[in-house]
This record gives sequence, structure tokens and C-alpha cells, in this order.
Amino acid sequence: SSGINAEWSLRPGDLASITIRSKPFRDKEEILPVCSKCSATNPLLNPAGDQCITCFQPFVHSFYAFEVLPLVEFVPEADISDEEAIRLINADIVSNNKKAGGSWRETVTGGAETMTFDNDDHEQDDHDDEDDGETFETRLNNMQSLASFHPVEVSASILKKLQRSHVLILKWGKPLRYQFYKNLLPDIELEACERCHRIFYADDLELQILQKNMCPFCRDPRQPRE
Repeated sequence: SSGINAEWSLRPGDLASITIRSKPFRDKEEILPVCSKCSATNPLLNPAGDQCITCFQPFVHSFYAFEVLPLVEFVPEADISDEEAIRLINADIVSNNKKAGGSWRETVTGGAETMTFDNDDHEQDDHDDEDDGETFETRLNNMQSLASFHPVEVSASILKKLQRSHVLILKWGKPLRYQFYKNLLPDIELEACERCHRIFYADDLELQILQKNMCPFCRDPRQPRE
């Protein structure tokens, strides 16, 4: 006899229940924040704070849904001012407008009529595209092994390549510098309030403006987009 009262013995079901409860708790993978910069999955509770445990990038949250947004912060090189950086980024819009401004030219050669799209800026655009071949993605990959957080530093040629619709610019007042973010998932439209500079999913912000005619964070009066 083992000396243990038979009434104290556990049934198989009770033993299985205790075994299950003794396993460490793990959050569901689909609710864990994923870093947009290095794609690392992060725990919900991070002793280091609201940042990635691998690349140390601070998370940027939507100030309505409070989900982590797919944004990576970047800064222009030291010799490029904020205003010059904006001009270079907006060059994407100017370039597209110039390309759309060409005209069709009709010519007759050897009895055959031909239509040619005449774009005066074609040669200039080809010249502007000549650079060292470096992209935002290559700069981003080169910063993965740093021991502390640093925004991605980009050159003038990289700024020209960025699509304006993929960039969010937070224009803080002096003496603060502007903050630049690249949306790594451009299919997800994001928008920032011009007063408080909080970032939202565009649909969430638009819904709040339609319902309350103001920013959900700073309550600055806003009108819905037409």
C-alpha cells in the first residue's frame, strides 16, 4: 500500500485538466504586433517599452484603433533640409504631370501615316533616373544589424524615387524637425491630422469626421472630404 487515501487520488480527467493549466500561457499569434522594419513578431508585454525587440524601432499606432501601423521612419541626409526633402519627394508628382502633358504628333512617311506621342521631357526624365541604383529598401536592409534604433537615412536620389502617396510627413513646429514615414503597405491608406499629427487609418478618420466633424484625438474641427 502506498499509504495514500484512495479518495485523494485523481481521476484521469482531473489530471489532464491540471496538466493543461500548468502549461505556460501564450498569446494568439494573430494578435501579436509585427515590426514593419524587420518583420519580427513581438510580445504584447515588452520590458523595453513600445518598440521592436529586434531592431528597436518604436511602434507607430493608429490613434483610433491603436493597431501597429506599417510605417518606417526615415530622415534625409544631413545636408538636406526638411523643405528640400519635401521638394524632392514631390518631384514624383511633378514628373508624372509632365509625362501626362505630352501630345500626339502625326507624320507622313513614304505614304504611311503614323502617330507619335511627343514627350519633350523624356530625355530629361531618363537623365534624372541615372543614379547609383540605391533604393530605400537597400538602405533599410543595411540597418537591420544596428544595436540601437536609428531612422533610415536617405539620399536625395532615394527621395526622388519615393512615391508621394507612400510617404507621411509630420510637420512639427520649430525648433523641431519634420518627421518622415514610409508606408510599407501602400494598399492600406493612412492619414495624419494636420494639427495634432496623430496618424490614423484613412477610413477610420473619415468615419469619425463624418460622425463628429472633428479629429478623434485633438477634436480639431474637420470637414469631410468631397
